[in-house]
Amino acid sequence: MKKYFKDLNIIRLIACIAVLLYHLNILKGGYLAVCTFFVLTGYLSCISAFRKEKFSLKEYYKNKLFKIYLPLVIVVFISIGIISFLPNIFWFNLKPETTSVLLGYNNFWQLNANLDYFARHVDSPFMHFWYIGILLQFDLVFPFIYLGLKELGDHVKKYIPCLFTGFFAIVFALYFYISSKDTNIMVVYYNTFTRIFAILFGLTLGFIHHYYGILINKKIQKMKLRKVIFYVYLLLLLLSFILIPSTSEYFSIAMIIVSLISMRLIDYATLDSTNRLNPFDKVVKSLSDISYEIYLIQYPLIFFFQNNSLKILLVISLTIVLAYLLHYALNGKQKILKYSLLVIFLSFSAFGGYQYIKAEDHTKEMKDLENQLAANEELSKKNQEKYASEIKKEEEAWATTLADLETSESKLKEMVLDLPVIGIGDSVMLGAYANILAMFPNSYVDAKISRTAYEVASIVSDLKRRNMLGNPVVINLGANGDCSKSCKVDIMQSLGDREVFWLNTTNLDYVNKNLIEFAKDYSNLHIIDWKSISRGHNEYFYADGIHLTPSGRKVYTDTIYEAIYNVYLDKFNAKKAEIIKQHEEEQNNKISFYGNDLLLNAFDSIHENYINAKFVVEKDLDLDKVLDEKDQMTHKLVFVFDKTVEIDKIKNLISNLSDHEIYIVSTNDKISEISEENVKILDFSKEIVENPNYLMADGIHLTKEGNDNLNLKIKEFLN
Repeated sequence: MKKYFKDLNIIRLIACIAVLLYHLNILKGGYLAVCTFFVLTGYLSCISAFRKEKFSLKEYYKNKLFKIYLPLVIVVFISIGIISFLPNIFWFNLKPETTSVLLGYNNFWQLNANLDYFARHVDSPFMHFWYIGILLQFDLVFPFIYLGLKELGDHVKKYIPCLFTGFFAIVFALYFYISSKDTNIMVVYYNTFTRIFAILFGLTLGFIHHYYGILINKKIQKMKLRKVIFYVYLLLLLLSFILIPSTSEYFSIAMIIVSLISMRLIDYATLDSTNRLNPFDKVVKSLSDISYEIYLIQYPLIFFFQNNSLKILLVISLTIVLAYLLHYALNGKQKILKYSLLVIFLSFSAFGGYQYIKAEDHTKEMKDLENQLAANEELSKKNQEKYASEIKKEEEAWATTLADLETSESKLKEMVLDLPVIGIGDSVMLGAYANILAMFPNSYVDAKISRTAYEVASIVSDLKRRNMLGNPVVINLGANGDCSKSCKVDIMQSLGDREVFWLNTTNLDYVNKNLIEFAKDYSNLHIIDWKSISRGHNEYFYADGIHLTPSGRKVYTDTIYEAIYNVYLDKFNAKKAEIIKQHEEEQNNKISFYGNDLLLNAFDSIHENYINAKFVVEKDLDLDKVLDEKDQMTHKLVFVFDKTVEIDKIKNLISNLSDHEIYIVSTNDKISEISEENVKILDFSKEIVENPNYLMADGIHLTKEGNDNLNLKIKEFLN
């Protein structure tokens, strides 16, 4: 009767469960169980070969073809067949990735594709086949290694195969450890030459067992303590699976230690063999027998049910059922059931194989996209640098403008004193002649006793003829009687757009009333209310209450200055307010674009329409970091996101930007959930539904047609 090492089944089953739970993101250290599988592979390959009376290459490869390769092909093609019915799955690497699996170099393909095993992004159903790649590569060369070392062991020295495999196991373990400190961890994880040490550990143990026997003291072999030691090692293995996640700083050393523990477990597991299995042992054996099929099937199921709330339950149950059916189809004893299952599996596989053959290889397309994104990323960085430089210049220029305004305001009084003031008046102004000239050194005063306003037009004409008519013009007429409205109109027309300051009288109220009414039609005519200013100040006048005393002349001149200064100050403030308002409008009209790959892909075309805008573009834009520069943001913000960005993160972002004008452009069909008052939405997913050619094979990035339309829609949207 056939004998079983039932403890080996326990090891294999625990490792199988650990990997499954790791892939389900439950057991953080389950990745370490792959080391156990590698050790078992090396050991069992060696021991199985020695058990054969004559090792046959033909039989070896035939066995691997049916036991290892055929189940792999069936799972691969059935997975592809199922995916062909799932329209929401965009697996743009189907052709090259499947080819790498079938030809046994998937681990190197994944390295080249830069897929992150630990990030847990379920990008394809075949991410776990890197392990099968290494397994197939080992199976391909193992016969030659085995036959060469066996020849040396049998005919030269039996310790040579043990030393040879042991030496290289240690060398590659050190290579793995050193590489893990200096190299990208994914390179270390996927590379055949960094992972081969575990298989070599198993191979070494196999040669030692064959030539020297089990590495356990004979006294311990006879004691019941050996079972305790076995379970202690098993406990250590389990603890490592539980306690050492892939992010641990002890990641690399843990993989080496787990491999060594696995060797010790195999040592103790091979102490006892039996030809009778109790019910529990039979369950363990049956599950252990389908561990390879479980490994093959689990990740495609995780991929298919990635958005299902019952994912864990469905994956575990379906994995076990399908693994058992597949195993039975290839190894079952009841021929009718076996071949019926095999026909079903092969039929589905044939359909998947057809889908694989007709699938397009998007490698060049995606490589072109990668190059385009890289080029746009470089353009974006240069744009950000240019924008920052221009903003700095703008801020410096604005600071200079503000400083000039402040300087101008402080010098306004001096400027008013230097104005070429023209004074036209009667005896009141004549009395203050000297004071006016002293106040305004560049002024010209034409004042005469008993003058009326009827004479002003001719005086103005004469000054124009002599090119002496300055600005502003101060008129003090009316004490000797009013002139008609047409007379005043002639005066204002002759003075044009000059600023005119007209002092009212202290003796004739009707003149003042007419002047006020007339001034309503002229924005450049300013009434100086000398009567109100001087009321109650008898000291300003002689006995007639009209002509000025020396103290009155000074106040009179100061009043003229204040009136002129206030008008020019108002004009200056209006100009200043206009400049500030214009600056604020310019700032409010500035646009900042923030986005991930969607914006990066279309950057060159969008940037052409918004050459002066700010662009913050990253493949995986961190929205939390975007908020860090809230104080430097422009008023108008445009967020351009593909469907990979979580809606909740976008909602959190805009909730912190309530005082901004926000435009969101997205290919995420859930973007319409946002309904804030300050937010406008462009749901580009609707365009994609109507125009499937807008989307590339990965289901995320836009084609040239898609980018052109996106650019057009954004332009319309923002306008």
